[in-house]
Amino acid sequence: MITLAADVGGTFTDLILTIGAGSGRPAATHVDKVSTGARGSTAGIEAGIAKITQAAGLSVGDVDLFVHGFTVGINALLTRAGARAALIVPQGQGDVLEIGNQIRPRTYALFQDKPAPVIPKTQVIEIAEGIDAFGTVTRALTQGAIMGCLDDIDRLKPEAVAISLSFSFLNPCHEQALAEGIKSRFPDLPIFLSHETDPRPEEWRRASTTATVAYIGPIVSRYVTGLEAALQRMGFRGRFLLMRSDGGVATFEAAQRNPGHLLTSGLSGGVIAAEALLQRAGLKAAVALDVGGTSADLAAVKAGRTGIRRERVMDGQPIRLPTIDVETVSNGGGSIAWVDAGGALRVGPASAGAVPGPACYGMGGTRPTVTDAAVVLGWLAPKDYLGGEMTLDEGLARQALSEHAAAPLKITVEAAAFGVIRVANAALVQAVRKLAVERGLDLRRHYLIPAGGAGPLYGAMIARDLKMAGLLVPRYPGIFAAEGLLAADLCHRDQMHFHHPLATVADALVLDGFDTLQRRTAALLDADGVPRRDQGFRLRADMRHIGQWHDLAVDIPQRLLKGGVNREGLAALFHRQHRELYGHSDPSAPIEFRGLSIEATGKLSRAAPAPVEVTSASNVRSRSIILEDPLHPTTVSVYDRASLGPGQRLNGPLLISQKDSTTVVFPGQFLQVLDDGALLVLEGRA
Repeated sequence: MITLAADVGGTFTDLILTIGAGSGRPAATHVDKVSTGARGSTAGIEAGIAKITQAAGLSVGDVDLFVHGFTVGINALLTRAGARAALIVPQGQGDVLEIGNQIRPRTYALFQDKPAPVIPKTQVIEIAEGIDAFGTVTRALTQGAIMGCLDDIDRLKPEAVAISLSFSFLNPCHEQALAEGIKSRFPDLPIFLSHETDPRPEEWRRASTTATVAYIGPIVSRYVTGLEAALQRMGFRGRFLLMRSDGGVATFEAAQRNPGHLLTSGLSGGVIAAEALLQRAGLKAAVALDVGGTSADLAAVKAGRTGIRRERVMDGQPIRLPTIDVETVSNGGGSIAWVDAGGALRVGPASAGAVPGPACYGMGGTRPTVTDAAVVLGWLAPKDYLGGEMTLDEGLARQALSEHAAAPLKITVEAAAFGVIRVANAALVQAVRKLAVERGLDLRRHYLIPAGGAGPLYGAMIARDLKMAGLLVPRYPGIFAAEGLLAADLCHRDQMHFHHPLATVADALVLDGFDTLQRRTAALLDADGVPRRDQGFRLRADMRHIGQWHDLAVDIPQRLLKGGVNREGLAALFHRQHRELYGHSDPSAPIEFRGLSIEATGKLSRAAPAPVEVTSASNVRSRSIILEDPLHPTTVSVYDRASLGPGQRLNGPLLISQKDSTTVVFPGQFLQVLDDGALLVLEGRA
């Protein structure tokens, strides 16, 4: 089997192609990085696919599976470049997105701007209907009301419609009837229903989630449809899958039903790859840190799994869709360094991106970036960058740093470059520390998995500053997110509102609820072509103490539902999770269900990874770099990553050079090459 993955970042698009055993060709892995180019364009991906398949001696038609992760959805939301969408709400609730929940972002500020909703009031349609909190129709939805709504849609001419009506998660009949009316008159208009998108209470959050899905839906659809057409022109005949925000992958048809599941597609791949790497290394806990050209993503991985967030606030909009628990900070290789009015050196949040890029790229950039600083310090060799396919201009890097950092601060260019690295590193250290505090992590027991083109540059420094257990550098850190795309399985999630006390709810209600969810998701996996033997289901229940506000998502083992509901077992799971999260629990307090949910996965066939081979002769070079003191350069050994074999140990200081990244190992640290080619970096000497 031959598999290919492409992950689009703000600066580079990463690709990995794996030729598995049994494909009739020697097992091999090929990786590459190409410029992303203009935002939202597929040109960079097309060029990258053509390049990597040609380098592997293949045609695009030889690829059996292509998995893609991208940032089009989140970019459309954050830059407010989404589609012209309309929102239909009950009469009297036209201001639901404007009013929100009345929480002030800054409690004591006299003046503050509230983020504008993605669908303005002028695009909101009110319709006469009513369903109460028990699911009973209190005001019928008439044909006249539907016809009036259709006329409003005709007048507004939206590209998509979101429908969020009263208590539709209890009784969806009005949303369904309205959707049927819209389809009959506007058959090609995408429609998104709140009882399908987010079947939970709280009108504002449900309406906001549905509105956001409608806002990005046409943008994502156009992008994916365009890429699919381009693949067909290139001769691709295999299976095309898309990375979801929750760490699974989906077919294009499944993604069309709720494009919101692709909102943070580009953040998921690196975390999935980190889960797999941690398991291969036999380690228990890590923090994954993917530092790209524009931003850095970080996540906690424990026992081979990363948490799922059920709600995010993006650009002021609450979005209740499952996403991998990833935090993002504006700190990457392209982050621009500058001196503020008080004379302090700052890095980011502005980025040079792919166009024009860092000054050393020679593409018109004049502002100094973290990449320019690494070039001046000698961490990046201008002639070896991207395997020699791209030559960096050290002179332009020095000029940018001199003009915008060294001169204002009245220091040398080397000191300015060293300062840029330390400031950028401090921001990443703080981000990891914040993650640890919020998740209750003991970093002394966690390894750092640095990925992305810039991650291994910082990794050893961050692990040392935070006194972490060590560093685990992937075999291909620069394309780690793309590698994760090939490790993901098909995924569908479903949920239902279910509000009943644990002590008194009938067993049949609980069992029927989970059975309904399993039948619905199994049908989706059947439609995806997944055999029943490869289907897996993970049950969860939203639970809380009666009187609490926040719910806990508790995993429900199938054994606790055999022959009825094991209430004592469910309560024990809830109390244990409550103690882990809040530090206390009250076993005497009554518990209630708030919802049932399911995660359905379909195992995918994938190419087995090629064995690690030493593919180049040892070619140890020496280079003078600035490592710990800008006034005293250090001579270090530089090794080609491809020349390192499993079991090999090396003492720092040294640099490990490869096409997609460079790893820095500091004095007092050593590395060991693991069986899969990953590097384990620890304090001490080998």
